[in-house]
Amino acid sequence: MVETRFRFALAALAVALLLGCGARQTVWQKIIDTGGDETAVAIAADNMHFYVGGTVQDPGSDRSSWLIQKVTKDGREIWTRTYKDAPRSACGDIAADQNGNLFVAGRAEVSGRQLCIVARYGFDGSMIWQKGLAIADKSWGTGVCLLSGGRIAVCGVAGTDANTDQMVAVLDAGDGKTVWSRNYDICCTDVARRIAANAKDELAVVGQLANKDNTDIIIMKLSSRGDTLWTRLYDSGGNDTPGDIAFDPFGDILATGTAVVGDSTHCVILEYDPAGGVIRKAAYGEQAQATGNGIDINAASDIFVTGELLGRTHSEALVFQYQPNALSVWERHYSPGGDATGVDLVVPGDAFVAATVQGKTKDMAVFRFTRPLAKPAAPPGK
Repeated sequence: MVETRFRFALAALAVALLLGCGARQTVWQKIIDTGGDETAVAIAADNMHFYVGGTVQDPGSDRSSWLIQKVTKDGREIWTRTYKDAPRSACGDIAADQNGNLFVAGRAEVSGRQLCIVARYGFDGSMIWQKGLAIADKSWGTGVCLLSGGRIAVCGVAGTDANTDQMVAVLDAGDGKTVWSRNYDICCTDVARRIAANAKDELAVVGQLANKDNTDIIIMKLSSRGDTLWTRLYDSGGNDTPGDIAFDPFGDILATGTAVVGDSTHCVILEYDPAGGVIRKAAYGEQAQATGNGIDINAASDIFVTGELLGRTHSEALVFQYQPNALSVWERHYSPGGDATGVDLVVPGDAFVAATVQGKTKDMAVFRFTRPLAKPAAPPGK
């Protein structure tokens, strides 16, 4: 049984508490449509604004470009930028610091070669620098996070058409110079998906291994210099794809992903302690069909996950607050029409979710959901 494989510690998660239905659950929604097919990949926030990143495919051609938009808390556009230095480019991930600098990791095809492109945009949307990482025959960036000391970490892929390795690099955020870079050849075809850092600048990477039978999720913890501290593999028995990864304030690592076993699709949450010990492996709901994509953890250790809730006729963007004891759950799912997939989120109070929605074409979207404050537990005996 797939329930046994997943050890469904959160069987009540999908039904414990469902708040809000229909249009009232969103404060606002913003659709980003430039006339092509837009696919959202990430959302980030500084002290005042939000940034949503994705890729736009030009209609009727093979040209594509990454697309970044900066918006206010009420959804008003401040600026939009596309990558114009290559005929084909894609956004992998974004990260913003508290001074309004935005860092983008992605890829671009230059003279027939795939390069990992990392760029820094200023507060006004001007590109301050860009760096091409040609680590192997082909490489691209899929994740980026902030480090201390004015540095950033990037993860992605480096290799050949026949074999790819996970790639991690640390760059100087001021000028984009490479501090160090490493390739990790775990096995078969390796792809690093997302990267996160803790207060010690230790890194956690979630990625995917593909072999002849299926795909698995791999989690790596690295030292601040890129040495491998430990690796863990998650195999549901079917095809597993990674979502996102984060450190909580206690140093534990949480990762999301999607497990497809037969006709069942489940959003999974994987938790490990700092030494790599398994805390728990849980899934969203006992019967719910869902995917697991973005994760966000705040200073109060509140954990939020976004993905896609699969229905019989259409899918909805899913966001919920994950609590291991399942005593209380905050949840929203929403679609403005057609299919909608939540890909990433930030929760500075309310929840801001980046999504891809399907209408006549694919569009990027940002939804803002009101999050009610949790009520404190009643004193014993009350």
